[in-house]
Amino acid sequence: MMDFRDLKKNSKKDYSSLPVIKVTLLGDSATQFLATAIKGMGYEKGYHIDLFEAEYNQIERQILDPTSDLHAFAADYTIIFQSTHKLLDKHSTITTSAQSQLAQDRLDFVNLTCNSISGRIIYFNYPEIEDTVFGSFANKVESSFTYQLRKLNYELMNLSQAQSNLFICDLQGLQSKFGRDAFFKSSIYVNTEMLLSIDILPYVAARTLDIICAIEGKFKKCLIIDLDNTMWGGIVGDDGWENIQVGHGLGIGKAFTEFQHWIKKLKNRGIIIAICSKNDEDKAKAPFELNPEMVIKMDDISVFIANWDNKADNIR
Repeated sequence: MMDFRDLKKNSKKDYSSLPVIKVTLLGDSATQFLATAIKGMGYEKGYHIDLFEAEYNQIERQILDPTSDLHAFAADYTIIFQSTHKLLDKHSTITTSAQSQLAQDRLDFVNLTCNSISGRIIYFNYPEIEDTVFGSFANKVESSFTYQLRKLNYELMNLSQAQSNLFICDLQGLQSKFGRDAFFKSSIYVNTEMLLSIDILPYVAARTLDIICAIEGKFKKCLIIDLDNTMWGGIVGDDGWENIQVGHGLGIGKAFTEFQHWIKKLKNRGIIIAICSKNDEDKAKAPFELNPEMVIKMDDISVFIANWDNKADNIR
């Protein structure tokens, strides 16, 4: 993944030949660096991101005022970043009864937003903050912040199914992958109101652009996979189909089985699965046809090439 400095350098490059995508960025915290990262990642994905960044914490005014700059700009995509921290601040200042309605109130606003904006909306979901007031008991207390936050993230998924122009950018998933300490730097937040760390910004920008690319029809449709020590452990030509490492027993084989389950899910989603391997064809096909531990079968594979020619030439 590129770092933030490289994305920033992209702002000086020639965008003139790239298709233009108009994007509005709204946030309740400082978004200047996020805007830079999104524009820089747009260049990497082959787009000129014409970005309007609203003033700090002007989300409601920009959306609800029909004469606002947001409506005048008429973006193809509106990115909305309402932060967990500001939601926690609100939770801390309202009654217990209102706390129990916090998620629904935010969902009502997002629903109103979907009905007020003609373009597509990319809404960042909420990375979890443990406020530790109730500990694990928070899962049983409807008014707790943990309960409301998890309810909100779940119901945002349901709302995106009901609203065709709403797409959820999964910040919670990114935080689960990289960890809270990599995602958020308290010292930076206190001094700058910037919630996303510099190191995590390229990943957030990439996930945001992935949504735009998919909607615009720019996505990968084919997965080309090698075999030995990729689809299974070991070398089938040396070890034989019955001795390759695959399956849910002890050892490394379970990792290859989990990988095959992921490939199977991609295939079921419509991704074309292709094999390209330096191998004798009969030996390469044997595990798919004979090994009962294999998740991927020959029927799952659209193109199967196994020979001793150059792999790059085979792929072409």
